[in-house]
This record gives sequence, structure tokens and C-alpha cells, in this order.
Amino acid sequence: MKELPIFTAALGLESPWYIKEVLFKGSGEQRKLHIYLEHEKRVKFEYESNKYPVYDHQERTWRHLNFFQHVCHLHARVPRVKTNEGEVRLINLPWANRGSSFTLLFEQDVINLVSGGMSNSSVGSRLEIGGKRVFGILRRYVSHALATQDLSDVKELSVDETSSKKGHNYFTIMADRVAKKVVGVAVGKNKDAFGHALLDMEVRGADRTKVRAVTMDMSRSYISGVDEYLPQADIVFDRFHIHKKLNEAIDEIRRTEQREYKELKNSRYLWLKNNSNLTEKQRKQINHLETAYPNIGKAYRLKELFKKVMDDAYLDKKITPLNQWINIAWEIDLKPIQKFINMLRDHWYGIKAYFKRLATNAFAERVNLKIQEIKRIAKGYRNTTNFTIMIYFHLGGLDLKTH
Repeated sequence: MKELPIFTAALGLESPWYIKEVLFKGSGEQRKLHIYLEHEKRVKFEYESNKYPVYDHQERTWRHLNFFQHVCHLHARVPRVKTNEGEVRLINLPWANRGSSFTLLFEQDVINLVSGGMSNSSVGSRLEIGGKRVFGILRRYVSHALATQDLSDVKELSVDETSSKKGHNYFTIMADRVAKKVVGVAVGKNKDAFGHALLDMEVRGADRTKVRAVTMDMSRSYISGVDEYLPQADIVFDRFHIHKKLNEAIDEIRRTEQREYKELKNSRYLWLKNNSNLTEKQRKQINHLETAYPNIGKAYRLKELFKKVMDDAYLDKKITPLNQWINIAWEIDLKPIQKFINMLRDHWYGIKAYFKRLATNAFAERVNLKIQEIKRIAKGYRNTTNFTIMIYFHLGGLDLKTH
């Protein structure tokens, strides 16, 4: 059959394997391609570094990539060998993993499609194997990749919470801030969940005593987790979370002023937006409002000065400008601002660590956004194990290539 060399090349077959026969079965759109493989006679096969003669065979079938529009199956009599210990074992095959009903190329296609943003059920429909079998492939590759992943160099962590569906099943997500990958996942958002996420990381070779810094928001549970499980590590409070707290104070002042001055109505986002991002029209509007209404005007100027202080930390790491800002802000005597300052003082250790390390939780926030996308594509996850596997699949920095 003249087509055999083409199929042999397409499959990447090498001696001792060859194509014995290619058949089309079925009719019309249901016509399927069946490729029958065979090995040369009197060949010894390797098993765990030793070569053995064939003991017997086991009939196997694998789903392969479609050839043009035709579903394709490979068939082969897989040799079994009898080891020196007297055990009969199947040999490893170059086109499929042991125990799988799919070829390596088919599985790689599944991985690529899901990585590209398709849901498991969509990939299952496209390939006509069902979403559960798609997830089975992903689970197998993620489990193997996690078991072989080396996390011995993890030294800087970020931690955040997420949920598998709105308002339910919270998870603690721990990420390597430097390598930009998720390294620990645990159910819950308390101190125990923090500890379990650490264990998830340690089973893959991480050493908690090497961790030098953990970036986070001001979650009491995660602060307690670091104090108990990582006492040597600096707690670094995320600057964007701190900015959010200041914005809340600014908005409280605006709401109070708005009750008396209707001109401030619908101006909320003007005060919360960075001045550098305002349009010329918005800048003129805010210049007028901050002059006309001194309290919100003072608060707004404090917000802009605070941003400059935090930005300038990247140039010299000096915390003195922040102390100066605190003194100025306190004297203005706006209660929401003073409440914000008290919050800074209560968490001074983590604020000071920011100026020392200039680390943020930005990657953890990106992880959270990606997790929301994973949830949206799958329309939520009821099974926490499946959700964890999909987080690692997309965000674990795993080697998921077929071998």
C-alpha cells in the first residue's frame, strides 16, 4: 500500500514498529480510519533498563488525532515481557502512555486546547470524547507534573484568597512571587488553610525556613499564619491594598460632604482616579471642586501625595517621607484620614517591610483574575479537588508536555 510510508512518517514510527494495515470502516460521516501496528519478529524489548524477549501480547486500541476529517484509531498487540523477578509486565510504547486510551499527540492536543481557553466540556464535544475524559487526561498530567516539580528555591511568597463559586468554598492560594507560579492551594481562608497551603508546597521540595517574605493584604488569618508557620519571614503589606484603604477614607469624606453639597453628586470616580489619568475636562472639574469644598479637596491632595511617597520608595527606599506625610495628614483633622493613619500604625511592621523589599501582591491579584476566568469558562466548580487541579494546570508553571 503506497500510503503506508506517509502514515508511518505522520506517526513518527521507528523500528521495530511498522504499520501492518490501514482500513476505513463505516460509511458517510461515520467513516473512521483504523491503523494497525505490528512489531518485527524476534525483537527484544526494554523494561526498566533490561531487555527481554516477548512473553505474550495484549490487544490495545488508542484514539489518535484525526486524519483530515476522519476519526482515527491505532491498534496494536502490545508485548508483555517476563522480568528477571518472574513478573509479567507491559512494555512502554513510543506513541502512548501506559494505561492511556489516547496517543501522546492526542493528549497534547487536549492540553493545548484547554490551555488556549476552551472548557473541558467544549474540548470533549469537539473531540467527541466527553468532558470527563478530557479532565481525566488533565488530571493525570497535572498529578505527574506536580510530583516531579522542584520547589527548593522558593524564597518569596504571595498569598490571597479566592472562591470556586460566588460566595462559596474559599481557597487560599500561595504563589512564588519571583517565579510567578502557584505553589500551594488549600481549602479555606484561615490560619489552618495557610498552613495546609505551605504543606502542599513542601511535599514538592520547598523549605519553609528559606522563605524570607510574604506579601498579602491585611488579613488577620494570614498574618497569624506567617507568625506561626514562617516566623523568620517579613510580612509585606501590598501597597495597592493600602491605597484601597485610603480611597475608602476619601470616599467616606465625599459622601459626608455630598449630603450638604449636591454639586459633589456623581463625582466619586473623579476623586478615586489618579490625577495623571484624568482627562483635561476632568482635571478642570476636580480643580474647581477641591477649591470649592476644602475637606474633600484636602483629602484628595493627601491621596495624591501619598501615591507619590509610595512611588518614590522605588528610588531610595526611605520611609521618612511617609512619616512626614502622616504628620501632615493628622494635623488636617479629618476623622476618616486619622482612622487610616491609625490603621497604618497598627500594621507598621508590614508597611516598613514594603519600603525594605518593594514587593507587592500584584502577581497574586493576576492569579485571582485568572482564577475568575477559569471559573467563568467552566461555570463554577462544585468539586474542590477538580478546581485545585485546574488552578495548577493553568497557573502552576508545570511541565505539561507529553513525553
